[in-house]
Amino acid sequence: MVNRLRCFAWLALATSVVLFTAWAYWPGQTGPALLDDATSVLVIGDLKAQPELAWDYVTGDTSGPLGRPVSIASFVLEKMYSDGGLAVSKRVNIVLHLLNGVLVIWIFCLLFRHIGTPAHRWLALVLGTAWLLSPLYVSTVLYVVQRMAILSTTFMLGACIAYIYWREKLSAGEFSGWLAIAVLANTLLAVFAKENAIVIIPILLLLESLWFQFDYKDMRFISGLRMLTLGLIALGALGLLMAFDYERLAAGFGRRYFTLDERLLTQTRILWDYLGQLYAPQVLRMGLYHDDYIVSTSLFDPPVTQYAVFAWLGVMLLFVVLLKWRWGRYFAMAIAWFLVGHSVESTVLPLELYFEHRSYFPGIGAFLLVGLVYASLVKLWIEIKAPLLIYLACYALWLAMLTSSQVQVWSSHPLLILNHLNAHPESFRANSDMAVQMANLGEIGEARKYSARAYAVSRIERSGDHHIRDLALACIANQPVAPDQIKRLGMDNPERPFSSVVTLHTLVKMLQDGACPEFDSVLFANRMGEIFLENTSPATASANIYLGLALLENTLQRWQLATAYIDQFLRMSPDNPQGLLMKLHFVSALGKVEDINTVRSRLLELQEQGQLTTGQQQTLSLYLE
Repeated sequence: MVNRLRCFAWLALATSVVLFTAWAYWPGQTGPALLDDATSVLVIGDLKAQPELAWDYVTGDTSGPLGRPVSIASFVLEKMYSDGGLAVSKRVNIVLHLLNGVLVIWIFCLLFRHIGTPAHRWLALVLGTAWLLSPLYVSTVLYVVQRMAILSTTFMLGACIAYIYWREKLSAGEFSGWLAIAVLANTLLAVFAKENAIVIIPILLLLESLWFQFDYKDMRFISGLRMLTLGLIALGALGLLMAFDYERLAAGFGRRYFTLDERLLTQTRILWDYLGQLYAPQVLRMGLYHDDYIVSTSLFDPPVTQYAVFAWLGVMLLFVVLLKWRWGRYFAMAIAWFLVGHSVESTVLPLELYFEHRSYFPGIGAFLLVGLVYASLVKLWIEIKAPLLIYLACYALWLAMLTSSQVQVWSSHPLLILNHLNAHPESFRANSDMAVQMANLGEIGEARKYSARAYAVSRIERSGDHHIRDLALACIANQPVAPDQIKRLGMDNPERPFSSVVTLHTLVKMLQDGACPEFDSVLFANRMGEIFLENTSPATASANIYLGLALLENTLQRWQLATAYIDQFLRMSPDNPQGLLMKLHFVSALGKVEDINTVRSRLLELQEQGQLTTGQQQTLSLYLE
């Protein structure tokens, strides 16, 4: 009877934690779309009207090398079976975060039960609550496109849970094929939700080596498992060493303002920062924008870099020492969970330096470490079990209050802009957002001031992109633009004056939508033509710059110039179906029969090869009638 009451109390408290988290996060559904939301989520059209296009979106995303079809499919289903609004996407993210919190509690229960921790269920609940209500994860849950990080974590946790149950059966002398399939299925789903989920494979191998430590009741199974696990670890390490190509990796940083070496040095500081934000959050620094993070150019610049590097070397030495003892290996597992979880996004790939969502899965290891400290202390002094649990519960409550305040910030776009700017006054993105906000309020002078500040703090923006942004701001504020401001475009860096595809496409989209009645679109288009088409030595740009200019000329119905731009695009992106379809439209408008037949024939060949999406095939069919 007592056990039943305890079980009921535990379930009631766990349910209360989930409901409280939902209540704390729910205001965040009114927050804005941000950054990649526009290209990965908002770009999905009305699938209720055209459900046949659903598969195009699922297979057509280019966010990662595998396309992340599982995550994109979740957005597609929203569009098909809901109103497709941004608030729906945020609510789904919140629900998935709640599910992940339940799975984290479940895993902690299983892991601490395995090592015989007193009150392991209560410990798991408190630690899972701390993870669930960590304010560091607000920017993950309420940034819609990070469904990819959330959903991949869901399946990674599913793989861990299935493995633990499979392992328990194996230890008892029973092999469960269904659980083995569940481990594999969850692993595949995780990887196709987001590619960095591949880290679940070394996590499972280390879980066996460091947590279960090949404990056995039936030697037949475990001896084979030991050979397989250690063999895969050795094979994986050897494969990484053989695949490591410093020159190739370093070359991938050509478009970044930091080198491979600088990124690795900087990440040693950032990883400590992530830990600090998990254990002792400083919410004033939290948010989506960390593009102002100072790069470590050497071991001594900034000076704190050397301390971060030597501290991690100390952790590595401690890791090796811990392997000598059974309980030490448990601690080593918690450390490995955090570091291996960061091994893809926080090492050698030419990604941006700092994003809070990267700690979503690795952070579980940080709270696992706290639980091991509790387990070790309680093992020595059982009397401190209750006080420690109470202290941890108070800590989780403190995190909950911080998270609630952060959600309120994320529920309002203006408030979020102010928060980002106050926390990161040297951030290009924060200043750009404030410039847009001021333009929306009609304060064009203030908008230009923040735009100039964004250009001043940017490490990569060209002056031409700054000038185009100012034109877009005038458009937003419905303010006239002096002709000289347009004629000045392209004067700086005439060989390659523009680099920001997003800035140009934003302005072109507003011109297409007729949102700029005071803007002289023809004068702007003429000036871009002088820069890219009429000069004896025309400027160069990325392929998508030409694509944007082709769209602008199409809006102006100047198809000859649109064709010239799309030809430039196709020279850089041969056989691109979108480019070919645009060219087919332009040459059809010009009545160029020979060009029509040539482009149409090539598109039919691509269609036969299966390289056209359903939507592209429908567009092509209009030109075959």
